[in-house]
Amino acid sequence: MFSSYITTAVRAFAKHKQHFALNVLGLSLGLAAAIMVTLFAVYEFSFDRTQPNAERVYRVHTDYRSWGLQFVGTAGTDAPFLMKQQTQVEDVLLLADADSLEFYNAPLALTVKVADRQVQLPDFYSVSNNLLDFVTLNVLAGSVQDAISLPDQLALSQSTAISLFGRTDIVGEQLNHGSGSYTVAAVFEDLPDNTHFYFHTLTALPKHADPDVHGYVYMRLAPNADATAIETELNRTFTERQQGRRKTLSLHMIPLLDVHFNSRGPFEMKQGGSKQVMWVSVALAVVLLLVASTNFINLNIAAAAKRAKEVGVRKALGASRLQLVQQFLTEAILVASVAGLIAFALVEIALPSVNQLLNRQLSLDFSMWFLSGVIVVILLVGVLSGLYPALFISSYSAKRVLSGDLQRGKTAIWVRKLTLYLQSVLSIALIIAAVTIYKQMALVNDLEVGYGKTERLLVKDLPAELVFKTDNNRLFDTIRSIPGVSQATASNTNLTVDMNGELHLTWPNGEQVEGTQPTVSTGFYAAETLGLTVLAGRDFSPQYGTDWAHTDEQGITRYAILISESMMRLAGYTDPQEVIGKQATARRGRTQVNIVGVVADVKLGSAKQTQLPISFRAGVISHSSANIVVKLDGSVAASDVAQQLRAVVTEQLKLHEVSVTRIEDEYQQAHISEHRVQQLVLFFSSLAVFLTCLGVLGLASFSAFRRQKEVAVRKVLGASRISIVNLLAKEYLVLIMAAMVLSFPLSYWFLDGWLNHFNERISQAIWIYLFSASFVAVSTWLTVATLAFRAASIRPSLILRYE
Repeated sequence: MFSSYITTAVRAFAKHKQHFALNVLGLSLGLAAAIMVTLFAVYEFSFDRTQPNAERVYRVHTDYRSWGLQFVGTAGTDAPFLMKQQTQVEDVLLLADADSLEFYNAPLALTVKVADRQVQLPDFYSVSNNLLDFVTLNVLAGSVQDAISLPDQLALSQSTAISLFGRTDIVGEQLNHGSGSYTVAAVFEDLPDNTHFYFHTLTALPKHADPDVHGYVYMRLAPNADATAIETELNRTFTERQQGRRKTLSLHMIPLLDVHFNSRGPFEMKQGGSKQVMWVSVALAVVLLLVASTNFINLNIAAAAKRAKEVGVRKALGASRLQLVQQFLTEAILVASVAGLIAFALVEIALPSVNQLLNRQLSLDFSMWFLSGVIVVILLVGVLSGLYPALFISSYSAKRVLSGDLQRGKTAIWVRKLTLYLQSVLSIALIIAAVTIYKQMALVNDLEVGYGKTERLLVKDLPAELVFKTDNNRLFDTIRSIPGVSQATASNTNLTVDMNGELHLTWPNGEQVEGTQPTVSTGFYAAETLGLTVLAGRDFSPQYGTDWAHTDEQGITRYAILISESMMRLAGYTDPQEVIGKQATARRGRTQVNIVGVVADVKLGSAKQTQLPISFRAGVISHSSANIVVKLDGSVAASDVAQQLRAVVTEQLKLHEVSVTRIEDEYQQAHISEHRVQQLVLFFSSLAVFLTCLGVLGLASFSAFRRQKEVAVRKVLGASRISIVNLLAKEYLVLIMAAMVLSFPLSYWFLDGWLNHFNERISQAIWIYLFSASFVAVSTWLTVATLAFRAASIRPSLILRYE
C-alpha cells in the first residue's frame, strides 16, 4: 500500500511540475532559515557551559548609568571580597587588565623583548590564584597554577607562544623588559570561541596592589544560595564604603551563562552577543516557517481543483477517505523531505555569509541529536501543513466532482483568506521595521558626534611611553611624510568606545562642576587630527612648549587643555573667548591647566550614550597603552596608507604586531547589534514578501480556475483584460487593506520601544507605513496579474464549448 502511495505521489509531482516546484521552493526557504537560526541559537546558548560550576558563578557588573555612562562588566574587588565572609559565597575570582594595575600601585611591564623585537604581550591579565577553579584550561606544558601564584611568571596561550618563539615547548624561557624579566611557566591551549573569557597572557596578581583593584570579578555561590539576597547585601556593603557621587552607583550579579549576552559595553575581554539579535532571528525564522507552511496549504488547496476529478474517480472505484488522506499526507511529507534536503544545501551555501554577518563560526552539525531534531521538524511540517489540504481534497463528493461542481463551503474559503491575511500582516510589519531601522541607523551613522569619523585611521594599543614623546619624536614625522597622510596625533582614548578617565576642575570663578567629566589625553594637532570644531582659541601646537604636560620643581603638573562648549557653560561662562587663557586647577592644586581652546561638544561612544562635558589635555600619560590617530587627505587609498603605516610603526617602535583600523569601522562596531538586526530584518522581510507572493499565487490560481467560466462569459460580453485582472485581484487587495489595521499599530508599538533606546532617534513617519502597505499591495496585484492575464487570454470558446 505504501509503495503505491509513493508511486502515485511521484506521478503527481511529474504531472504538476510547477505546483511541485513552488511547494519545494517555499518550504526549503523556510526550513533553511529555521536550520540556520537553530545553529545560531544553539551556539549562543553554549557559551561558558563547560566552565566549572557554571550554574553557580556570577560576574559582578557596575551600573554607571546614573553618571550618564553605561552598564559595564568590571567592578572593584573591595565589596565582593568582603562577601566571602558570607556562608553562601564560596569563592571570588579577579581578572585585572595588566594595563590598569598602575592605578593600583602595581604596574606591570606590558612590552617585552624577544630577540631584537619589542613585543606587546597580548591580552595580558593579572589574576588571583584560584583561576582554575573558575575557568577550564587545557594545559599543554608547565604549570598554570605556578604562573598565577608566583611573581614574575607567565602562562602563555598556544598561539602567543608560537607567535613569540615559533614553538610551544618554551617553559623556562625568559622575556626581558625594562625593569627585569618574566619566566614562562606554562603554555595553555587557546580558549574556545564559545566563552566570554579571552586572554593570551596570564600572571599572578602583585601582592602589593591596592586592595580595591578594579577588574572582572566572579563570585561562586554555594548550592541553593539566594542570588537576589546576596546581590542586595553586596550593594549594601558597596554603598557603605563609597563616598560622594559614587554612592549613586550600583552592582549587579550576572549569571555566568548570561555574561555573553551582557558583554556589549566597553572594557570587555571580548565583545559578546546580543539576546535581541538572537531572539529577533528566532522570531523571524518562526514567522518565515509559518508563512512557508501556510503557502504549502494554499498551494495544495489551489492544486486540489485540478485533481478533483482524480479524487472523484478514485472514490468511485472504492477508495476510502482515510486512504485518500494517507495518499495526500504521503505527498506532503515527500515534498517536505525534498525541501529539507535542499534546505541543507542552502544552509551550506549561505553559512560563510551568515558567519561574516554574525561574526560567528557556525557549521552544520551532523550529530545524531541534530539530525533527529531536523527530521522530526520536517515530518511535523509535512504532516501539519499537509493535513488540512488532505482533508480538504479527500472531502470532495465523487458525484459532485464528476458532474463538474467544484464549489466548496465558506469555511474553506475563510481558512485560506485568514492565512493570506496573516501573511500580509507580517509582510507589511516587516517592511515597516526594515525601513524604520534603516533610517534610524542612517541617522546614527550621520549623527554629528563632534569628531571626524571618516578619512581617519586608528593605530591601536601601543606603548604610551613611546607614543607620548615631545622631543625628537621621529615616529610622527615619518607618519606625516607617508603619502596620503594629512596629520597625526596621539590619543589614550578610542572616542567611539567610552571614556578612560576624568578631569574635575576648580575654575577661577570658584565653580566646581559636578558629574561625569571625561578627559582625553592627546598629542599636538589634536583638534585638526581628531576633527574637532574649534569655536575659540587654538589647537595644541609644538610652537607652544608649555602645552605639553610637565612637572615643575614644586611638583605641580602643568599642561594645556581644550574644553567642550557644554563644559564651558557648566563652569558659568557664556562666551568662548572669555575662557581662553584662564587657569584652572585640579587635584587640590597639584595640577594647573591653561585653557587654550573651546571646541564644539563631542559625543563619546555609541548613540545610546548621553553627551557629556569633555576636555582634551596635551601630553598626559594616564595609561600604559595609547593610540595614534591619522587623518588622511584622500589622495591615496586608505588600505595602502594603513599598510605603510603598519610598517612604519612596526619598524620605528620595534613591535612585533600592529593593529590598524578605520575610525568609521570602530563607530560601526559600537552599533553592531543594531546593524545586525537591520540586516536580518531586511533579509527576512524580503523572504516573507516573496513567500507571501507565492501564497497569493496559490490562491489566485485556485480562484482563476474556479471562476474561469465567469471570466469567459465576461469576455464574451466585452470585458477588457485589465478589468478581469482587477476583478480577480480585488479580494486580495481588500485583505491587504484589512491587514493594515492590525500591522500598523503592532509595528508602531514594537518599533517605538526599540527607538527609545537611542538618545537621538527618528520620528516614525506615516509615509513608511503607507509605502510598506503599498509595496505589498502592488506585489500582490502583480502576482495576481500574471495569472489573471493568462486566464483572460484564453479564448472563451475553449472554456464554454461544453456548456
